Amino acid sequence: MFYDVDHPAVPLSDWQTFVKAFPSDLIAEVIDRRKIGLPKWFVPLARGVAIASNALLREAGHRNGMYRPRGWANYNVDMFRWMIDWDPNNARWLLVRQCNNQGVWTIERWCKKRTHGNADEVLVHEFGSTPIFTRSYQAAMRLAMHCHANGPPAGLRWIPACPENIQELLDERRIDEVHARATA
Repeated sequence: MFYDVDHPAVPLSDWQTFVKAFPSDLIAEVIDRRKIGLPKWFVPLARGVAIASNALLREAGHRNGMYRPRGWANYNVDMFRWMIDWDPNNARWLLVRQCNNQGVWTIERWCKKRTHGNADEVLVHEFGSTPIFTRSYQAAMRLAMHCHANGPPAGLRWIPACPENIQELLDERRIDEVHARATA
């Protein structure tokens, strides 16, 4: 199976095992990609998303009912950003946005200077580069700030949201899955 370091092609059987036995210290729930309506370009080989656990959110300093942290600007109806540093040639910020009005929020980092393929980074669990989402924008903001300032806790990492060879990766996985079904 073809692998990209940041975008591994996880077999469906491995994903199904993960859904049943995810690490509860980091993850509260796992949701299938189709149910959440992720865009094709957003971590394209991820089979779903993971909702951050209360333990992970407490580690980030979040408690249910907290207000938005200072410094976050409402950039759009369903998007907020927090400036990491301002340089006219290379602005960087944290970004949280609601995914398709599903009541879940992404955790991202943006850098103005990067190319299309890696302008956006997303916080993921190491298994299958499964994106970490939260149920509130306030929780997403605190987790983004915590993981940016301190580095993600063990089991999580930042990766580019969209690989430059997206179509190649998707085609390779589709071929592998056809072969797997044919030999099963």
